[in-house]
Amino acid sequence: MKYCTIISLLFLLLVMPSAADKTKSKELDNVFYCFNNAVRLLPNAPEGFDAQAALVKKIGYDGLAGEGGNKYYQWRKAMDKVALAMPEIYIRMGIGQDGKAIYDGELKSIIRDSKDRNLLITFVLYNDLKIEDRHKVDQIFIEAIQDLADYCNPFNVKIAIYPHAALYCETVSQSVSLARAINRRNVGAIFNLCHYLKVEGQQGWKESIQNALPYFFMVSICGAETGDTQKMGWDKLIQPLGEGAFDTYALIKYLKDNGYEGPFGLQCYNIMQDCDKVLTKSMSTWKSYQERYRQENH
Repeated sequence: MKYCTIISLLFLLLVMPSAADKTKSKELDNVFYCFNNAVRLLPNAPEGFDAQAALVKKIGYDGLAGEGGNKYYQWRKAMDKVALAMPEIYIRMGIGQDGKAIYDGELKSIIRDSKDRNLLITFVLYNDLKIEDRHKVDQIFIEAIQDLADYCNPFNVKIAIYPHAALYCETVSQSVSLARAINRRNVGAIFNLCHYLKVEGQQGWKESIQNALPYFFMVSICGAETGDTQKMGWDKLIQPLGEGAFDTYALIKYLKDNGYEGPFGLQCYNIMQDCDKVLTKSMSTWKSYQERYRQENH
C-alpha cells in the first residue's frame, strides 16, 4: 500500500506541471510600436522630437521607429527622455555608379550607439542603375548586407529586408530569398501587410507566412480593405488598426499561434485623420486583440 502511494505521488508530481502548462493562458505579448510616419505626417501631429516621443509614450506604445542619418540621434535622445524604445529604423540601400551598394553614411555609428538595445535595421532596396541582371543585383546587396551583418554582430543589432511595392524587393518570398542567401543569423525578412496586399493580393497570405515565418524579424500591420487589393490605393490599404474589412486580428493570431515572437509595427503612412485619434484608436484595437487572444487561449 505504501509503495503504491509513493508511486501515485510521483506520478502526480510528473503530470501536474504538464497539466498546468496546458491550462496557462497564452498572451499576445509581442512588442507593439508605431512607425514614425504616424507622428511626422498625420494631421495635427505634434511638432518636434520630444513632443512626438511623449505622445507615443502617453498612449501606451512599446516603442517608436527612428530614422537614419543625423535624425537618429535626435530621435534617440527624445525617446530616452521618456523611456521609450526604438525597435527599428528604416534605411534605403541602393547601388552607386561604381556598382557597389550605397546606404546611410551614419549607419555604422548608429549600430555602435545601439549596442544591446534591440535595434532592427530594415533595408528597403533600390536598383538605381536599372541593372537587368537580377542575379548580379542580388549579389551586390547580399555581399553588402553580409558585411554589415558581421559588423552588427558584436553589438547585437539585427537586419531585415523590407518588401516594398514598386521597388527591387517587392514580395515576402523575395525578402526571404535574400535573407536565406545572406545566411547570417542576425539577418531576416519582414511581412508587410499593406505592401503584401498591394503586390500579391489578399489570397494566400497564410501560405506565405507558413513558408517564411522562421525568417520574420518584424511584421507591419494596419487596418485595410478586402477585395481586389492590388488595384487599391494606400488610403484603402493603410488605415487605423480596427478599420477596414481585412481581418488583421486573424493575421496576428495565425502568426502568434505558429510561434511568432517578434515585434509588430503599426504602419500609418498617408492616413488623413487626426494623429492622436489614429494612434489612440489603434492602441485600443491592439488591447482588444490582446484580450480576445487571452480569452481564446485560456
